[in-house]
Amino acid sequence: MPNDYDKIFKENLDPLLLPLVKRLLVLVPPKLEPIDAKIQVTPEIEMDAIRRVVHDDPRLDYGLQIEFHVKNEDLRKRNFLHYAMFHHKTGLPLRQIVIYVGSDKATLIRLNRLKLIGHKSMFEVIVIQDFPAEHFLNSDTPEEILFAILGDYGVYSTDEIVKQILGRLKKLLGGKNQLRKFQKQLLTLARLRSAELIVKNQIQAMSFDYDVKSDGLYLEGLAEGREEGREEGIELSIRHFVNNLWDFRESSFHKIALLTGLNEDQVQAIVKDILQNEGQTEEEALAIIEQHKLEFPSEE
Repeated sequence: MPNDYDKIFKENLDPLLLPLVKRLLVLVPPKLEPIDAKIQVTPEIEMDAIRRVVHDDPRLDYGLQIEFHVKNEDLRKRNFLHYAMFHHKTGLPLRQIVIYVGSDKATLIRLNRLKLIGHKSMFEVIVIQDFPAEHFLNSDTPEEILFAILGDYGVYSTDEIVKQILGRLKKLLGGKNQLRKFQKQLLTLARLRSAELIVKNQIQAMSFDYDVKSDGLYLEGLAEGREEGREEGIELSIRHFVNNLWDFRESSFHKIALLTGLNEDQVQAIVKDILQNEGQTEEEALAIIEQHKLEFPSEE
């Protein structure tokens, strides 16, 4: 759903902005600053993702609007309104850039010039599918690496691209909890390329190669147990790790048991505790567990 994609782009905007404008626009702005003024276009729509490009000479400053768009549609009138509202509020010119990440052919969205009597306006359109996936895989910024799923795969299969993305993220993030965040985001973006199932399978395959003792939550729990002088530190770390795996909701109880060295009953008991600590009743927790067993049957 569009809101799911919007959430990812907004969450990732700050770390993504500079690498993306350098890579896609070959633009190296002297300095980017937030725009103080909040610009309301309509009661329902606000302009966001705008930064002020700051120069030593303030007369050279302008606004930079980056917008990620999923739907192939004509944005000329809307962007003309955005420009007018921004200029009226700030007095600055506005450079508008639409980054199209949709799967439909980019036809309407490429219409970027508006000619009216006494007025001409234009914005820039970047179609992510025009760029090779390798363009993003070489990045050291996790938020940018995700864009490889939206790029041109060239001679590579979808499986190969997904494997490279996940491998690159794992190499950069290691056992950090952030890895799970980007795996979830990749799963969402993969819907735009009908690759969600491939990403799910690749993540599950990776989990078997995952060393429990390298997981950040495992080590955190182990350290906590040692600091308090309790032998149950290892048990505590295992519970943390079960929590970590359960939160992702992509593994059967059988797989979690294999990864943690527990049996399935023990895993389900821990998950039941987790759910009840989150506010679920015992009946609700058991129902969620049963539903998960139906969606992810154990492979005996």
